[in-house]
Amino acid sequence: MSISPLQRQALAWAARPPGPPAFWYAVGSALRSIGASIDAVGVDVQGDCGTVEKLPIPTTGVKLGGKAPAVAGASFVAPSANLVGAVKLGEGASAWYGSLLKGTVEIGAMSSVSDKAVVVDSVVGKCVNIGAGAIVTGAKLADECSVGMGCKLAKGSSIGKGGALAAGSVLPAGASVPAGQLWGGNPAAKLADLTPDQLTGM
Repeated sequence: MSISPLQRQALAWAARPPGPPAFWYAVGSALRSIGASIDAVGVDVQGDCGTVEKLPIPTTGVKLGGKAPAVAGASFVAPSANLVGAVKLGEGASAWYGSLLKGTVEIGAMSSVSDKAVVVDSVVGKCVNIGAGAIVTGAKLADECSVGMGCKLAKGSSIGKGGALAAGSVLPAGASVPAGQLWGGNPAAKLADLTPDQLTGM
């Protein structure tokens, strides 16, 4: 049921802090000034190691179904990354600019979710690279595999240990890239067996 503009105005008036608005504006301005001074002192103490974010964009961490993201061990979470639900980043893992991790997501140690990549309800192993703009939905990625830029992995798909999916490829629902193989295309198919040197490089 919607409320009328008059009722909305009455609620806003009732929720106002006590005292004149000018007082609270003055308090807010004073606190911001003190905070800026403390921040400046901190930057001076750090010297050349100090980093100043001119336009900080907050990382969005959102609870979903009562479960919140856990990123304590992550090495880097970009300010513009979005983590929604039971997202867990392993030790040294990273979520880069504009990426979205949603639902029940596990990212293994030292794995990287690149710029604007989307990972939904998936399990990602250790030392995995998910390329920029890739979309991973309901998939399982084993340790040390690689997903190229702009790839799409459908629900139930998987990549074995050391497997790779070439840029722009589409892995259909239920399809599986065996360990140590390179797949590509739409729909993705085997292109080659990766050599030991290639696997080491990855």
